[in-house]
Amino acid sequence: MASIPFVLRAGALARAHIEANGFDANQVAALGAPAGGPKFLILKHLDDYLFGPWLAQRRERLPVFGSSIGAFRLVAAAHQDPAAALDRLVAAYSAQHYASKPDAAEVSRQVRQILDSVLQTDELDQLIAHPKLHLHLITARCKGLSAHPKAWLQAIGLGQAFLANYRGRDKLARHMERCVFHSGDAPSPLLDRDAFTTHSVALTAENLAEATLASGTIPLLMRSVRDIAGAPKGAHIDGGIVDYHMDMPLTPAEPGQAPILFVPHYESRLVPGWFDKGIASRLPTQADRLLLLSPSPELIAKLPGQAIPSRNDFKTYHGRDADRLVAWRAAVEASREIAEAFAELSDRGRLLDAVR
Repeated sequence: MASIPFVLRAGALARAHIEANGFDANQVAALGAPAGGPKFLILKHLDDYLFGPWLAQRRERLPVFGSSIGAFRLVAAAHQDPAAALDRLVAAYSAQHYASKPDAAEVSRQVRQILDSVLQTDELDQLIAHPKLHLHLITARCKGLSAHPKAWLQAIGLGQAFLANYRGRDKLARHMERCVFHSGDAPSPLLDRDAFTTHSVALTAENLAEATLASGTIPLLMRSVRDIAGAPKGAHIDGGIVDYHMDMPLTPAEPGQAPILFVPHYESRLVPGWFDKGIASRLPTQADRLLLLSPSPELIAKLPGQAIPSRNDFKTYHGRDADRLVAWRAAVEASREIAEAFAELSDRGRLLDAVR
């Protein structure tokens, strides 16, 4: 293989475990699906592989955690035909079209249409009972003014939350709570406590769609999702506010237990919360057990604009949806290189060749 189209960054515990045991789906304690909007397109074909042949190796249910588009990906992955559901997600997400200044009602309507294209209502119970995936879909439950239905008061509340987070994530916990909507009778026992009040809510056919929508509800740009069945009353928004790139609080790995938190990602940096993006010193808490996959700089350099898709593309290509789709399709096609290389290295037991 001339060049590897992705980079793996492994913490000391994760690397030592791979060196001793190799790497397959059974060596992973949990998998994280980060938030990030259209950035997920660069992982499309890798998702097809991971939630298809790779997951089939798994002997026990794999705890998977996702917020925002990550939650959408996990719901698609839980279908009987995950590749087809992921195809529908890509097609519907790409088909978004907005006026110059869409209001929150319009954005919410289009995002709901994306979700509706992914969910097959006759499969809801099967998604929740998936034999290989233990789903955890994350929302942020607002407190104080950030929960207010009036946008200008909500904006003040979010500003307060932003300033609190700058002082420390424990301060953000005074403004936001974590809601974990899980399949099965209970959330994964790996999920530990941190500064955030965490509510565990069982996924049902009644609340699956609303919980997924809430997890991807961008504050101010969309309407908050309120009073989800089975969850604490109130306003729920994008889970990335609390858990952006899936630096989940996990219990310490016990001797003999697979320790790895595997995060197939769009970038080389793992950011704990959405408000942490501009804080370079805000490092992941799970770095020691982290296995972080991201596209290589060389692969990204070959993409249109030398960048993976982002929400900014809606502005960059405004009025030129055809050009935006060309760029996005190029990213999806590039993801095929990542998937093929990952599968080949895994099959040959050479995954450490890609580790930095």
